[in-house]
Amino acid sequence: KLSILDIGSKNWEYVKGEYYFFNTFSDNFMLNGIELDAQRLNRAFYSRFEVAKFYTKDLKNTNYIFGDFLKHNQKYDYIIWILPFIIEYPLVKWGLPLKYFKPDEMLSHAYNLLNDKGELLIINQGEKEYEIQKELNLKLNASVQYYGEIEDRYNLFINKRYCSKIIKNY
Repeated sequence: KLSILDIGSKNWEYVKGEYYFFNTFSDNFMLNGIELDAQRLNRAFYSRFEVAKFYTKDLKNTNYIFGDFLKHNQKYDYIIWILPFIIEYPLVKWGLPLKYFKPDEMLSHAYNLLNDKGELLIINQGEKEYEIQKELNLKLNASVQYYGEIEDRYNLFINKRYCSKIIKNY
């Protein structure tokens, strides 16, 4: 049974993509999403938690967790981390207090939550963040693969996206 975590899931509008991706490899997995700011309301006055529950309602073995990732201690085979806050400005712009700006601690915690041979996939926004991510990754003394820029076929993003993968005890 695979265990998967998405860090900073927001309203998890993309959960079906993650779900069907992993479903192609296994029919026995648990997919969790965790969000610190799950009570934030959208323009229609629905919380992220309520919206995430809508997106996950027909997906078996999915669980949206309202909580602080640094207090989460379950082990995983795969962790997905899209746009981590590794620069202060995006965190503040997002509306979170600076007390939550802990990129080194968050990355270390994510790595420690991986099972042996577990993989942490990180997507960064912009080349500057990608370079900072590389520096943070070096501190782990782990096996890291860098994939560079991700192709945006649909022109969805203002900033380019970059990908790296960390493998525990490879």
